[in-house]
Amino acid sequence: MSSDPRQAPEYPIPEAPERDGIGEDDNPIPLWFNVGFWGLMVFGLLYILYYVGSGWTAASVYAAEVEQLEARYAAVRESLPKQNPYHGDQAAIAEGKQVFDTICSVCHLPTGQGLVGPSLVDPYWKYGSDDESLFTSVSEGRPLGMPPWGAQLGSEKIWKALAYVETLPKKQESGVGAPDYVPPKPPGS
Repeated sequence: MSSDPRQAPEYPIPEAPERDGIGEDDNPIPLWFNVGFWGLMVFGLLYILYYVGSGWTAASVYAAEVEQLEARYAAVRESLPKQNPYHGDQAAIAEGKQVFDTICSVCHLPTGQGLVGPSLVDPYWKYGSDDESLFTSVSEGRPLGMPPWGAQLGSEKIWKALAYVETLPKKQESGVGAPDYVPPKPPGS
């Protein structure tokens, strides 16, 4: 850094060449700029006061939308059948077997004994074994494992798959997912 006082930007250098005729002559800031700046400051302050005072928040908009969708969802849920319309319908059970073999057997095994998902042939049902509870479990899913299948399958295929599950041979001993289930020891242990 040079200590030459002529290098300070405030001092013109007499031997410096003229550059485009542009020089900084300490001109005042234009009035339009000052008016615009202070106008934006006032507008911002008024906007903040209005926003805070009006009570509008993104959270309140979200809550209103959730409430609206819950009301709509409740109406749709009420229109769904509470009982399986395919009880004993052999054609529907055959279609339900295809759905079960394609999608459900991956977690519940083709026999329904359970692998990753719980057993579907034992007497223990964590969320209930009535038709409405079973439909809710499949269509909306359950925490810690059961994904929601309602959007992919639709209610008709879900009811048919549940009609097929009813036909699986039941067992009296606890299966996978029951609180008192004890997994079998692997051979050679």
